Amino acid sequence: MFFEVFRTPESEFRGPVVGEGVLERVWKYMRFFSPSVLVALSIPFFIMGGAWIAYYALAYAILIIGGDLFFGEDKKDYSGAYKYLGIFPYIELVSIVINATAVILFAWMLGLPETDLFGIAALVQSLSGFDAVAAHANNTWGAYAGGFGMAAIGGAINGVIIGHNTTHRTFEPKSVIMGRIGQAFGMFTYFSIRHPYGHHNLIGTPADPSWARRGENFYVFRMRSVYGQYKMTWDLEKERLNRMGMPVWHWRNEALQGWAMELVVLAVFFYAAGWLGVAAMLAVGFVCHTGLELANYCEHQGLVREPSEPFQPRHAWDDAHRLTYWFVCGISRHSHHHSDAQVEEFELKYYGDTDQAMSTPYGYFVSFLVFLIPPLWNRIMIPRWLEWDANYATAGEKRLAALENLQSGLPELVAAGEEYFAQEDDKKTGKSKKENQQNLQQSA
Repeated sequence: MFFEVFRTPESEFRGPVVGEGVLERVWKYMRFFSPSVLVALSIPFFIMGGAWIAYYALAYAILIIGGDLFFGEDKKDYSGAYKYLGIFPYIELVSIVINATAVILFAWMLGLPETDLFGIAALVQSLSGFDAVAAHANNTWGAYAGGFGMAAIGGAINGVIIGHNTTHRTFEPKSVIMGRIGQAFGMFTYFSIRHPYGHHNLIGTPADPSWARRGENFYVFRMRSVYGQYKMTWDLEKERLNRMGMPVWHWRNEALQGWAMELVVLAVFFYAAGWLGVAAMLAVGFVCHTGLELANYCEHQGLVREPSEPFQPRHAWDDAHRLTYWFVCGISRHSHHHSDAQVEEFELKYYGDTDQAMSTPYGYFVSFLVFLIPPLWNRIMIPRWLEWDANYATAGEKRLAALENLQSGLPELVAAGEEYFAQEDDKKTGKSKKENQQNLQQSA
């Protein structure tokens, strides 16, 4: 096979569920790629011009928000339920092409009528007789906004979701390369370095820039996190190359390789629409990065870990909302993912709402909207952080959590932090009194 994918031994597969129909089996595999299928359905609207693409982008946004609210939850265990895990990389490859096409079509839109990027309009006219250049002659700002929205969705799916899955297969170079190419269409290639080799080792500690503190404003976190992750990417590559006896400015620097891929994408936009095209693609990248930071903020905020201790399910917020589960390719089962990063995302177990981990209050996409109103998000999360401290944290983590509470600036958490240290002082005082009494008795 072209891809050597990590998979469960054949003897452990349960095979199809009894009574499961053909459509159910197909959907079981394809549900995680439904976001890319919906992007594929936008391609005709890109070609048609006018407001069609804007209406479609709006419908896409309504679907993901409404679906998160009304599609319910899925807590089933799918480990061993996929007889053909090897098919997933091929579906991912097709999905990457689809999403990259949406980004390219946005560049094509921007370039018309002066530039027919890759001869797309000429090809459409030769095949169908449809004059795409004329159809785009009266494009409004709404049309360009719709094209931008679909390009940003395609770039985010490639970078944050499919790129995450593929570049986690560090044992399978073809998957990593495929993922990095897709990530270039969201200005996202650093993720393939920083995420598996930095985030997974440091999460839950201040050493990880993508870990959100309790009470930290999302807008502040987003800027801090992105800067820190670029810096960490460079530092990780510098360290890796130093171990190999190579200078950091070397063609084998994978950070430089990724940024070169991104420059190629920017060059395509420049060819299509000049500096306006470059600015538009950088804006797409900004949205894609924001999408990742929304996820980072949601998945671990305020959950502390002692650096010397291994990651446990309690160190991530799990999520069971069905549409989120489909649209983020299973990664919303985040506790299991961090506990064993080699398990394919499609087979991750849900640990939330158990004695092992807690769950998010909403699906990712609804949560993303709430993040934008920090006081509202803090009000929702304060009781959840305190519950985690009381029922999930170890003795060492309780102290770290109390420090986080004191630094949060949120009155309820500050009070909890002060109470913790007051109790600790009482214990020390009581212990000292007991020791003094024992010493007096011994001396007597």
